[in-house]
Amino acid sequence: MDKAGNFIGWLHIDGLNLSVALVEHALSKVHFTAERSSYYKTLLSAEEPARLKKEKIWSNYEEQPTEEVVQVTEEKERIASYKPVFVTEITDELHFYVQDVETGTQLETLMETMRSEIAAHPPVEGSYLPRRGDYCISKFADGEWYRARVEKIESPAKVHVFYIDYGNRELVPSTRLGALPPAFNIRTLSAQATEYGFAYIQVPQDEDARADVVDSIVRDIQNTQCLLNVEYMGGSCPHVTLQFTDSKDDVGLGLVKQGMVMVDVRKEKHLQKVVKEYLIAQESAKAARLNLWRYGDFRADDADEFGYRR
Repeated sequence: MDKAGNFIGWLHIDGLNLSVALVEHALSKVHFTAERSSYYKTLLSAEEPARLKKEKIWSNYEEQPTEEVVQVTEEKERIASYKPVFVTEITDELHFYVQDVETGTQLETLMETMRSEIAAHPPVEGSYLPRRGDYCISKFADGEWYRARVEKIESPAKVHVFYIDYGNRELVPSTRLGALPPAFNIRTLSAQATEYGFAYIQVPQDEDARADVVDSIVRDIQNTQCLLNVEYMGGSCPHVTLQFTDSKDDVGLGLVKQGMVMVDVRKEKHLQKVVKEYLIAQESAKAARLNLWRYGDFRADDADEFGYRR
């Protein structure tokens, strides 16, 4: 008997379990409370063929697709597949933009053709009304037109644009903008600047220290060809290792050796060989008291305060 005073039990007629018969003839469904019953398996066996016939209470039944369980396995080995890229921009956050060398000629051809068309049919100054998210053309400081995207509009005199093929940003008046001719939009050739971050290193939180690193990187790799390998995904973009084309030296590892950055200790098993190499370089820089380490190991007391992880 339940709380409402109803009798709950099994009704048999001439040896036939009436509950099983109702389920078998698609007049009832198995209730979850039957799980504890000795008749549960019998009920399920009766329900399955009734459901497949799609009759009576099952007439509108649609079988739910079963979700495939994908086993996520960790990489057994680090994959090193370096490709040539051209570094076009370094950001203050130590991210950088590159162009794929293999598609470089396509961009050159597009830019040449686009500029010829613009020269033949120049945009009327002030006729273009920028909107956030629009793709447009923007006249850079060198007097040339480039493909861009409008990121923010403060006023007609202050429009923030992002140059989609190079990765740099600029604040320009709307009079230096024009509509992007359809023949040269991103369907014709996708944006050629791709953003990446350095793998295995922590970006210094101290502004002066970070500025020193950016200056060093700009001197070493901006507007040069390097070799790039994706190591893992970061928060906003892939994190990679870069090599100098001629020496094959690791750019990020070089920063660690100079004591300009600290190691980001990754936990993935397949990355441990590289992490170990970076940590050895860090210990060497620390012993030599280079740059960040000039006052010794500051991490024990000040790591959190200055934005570093031990």
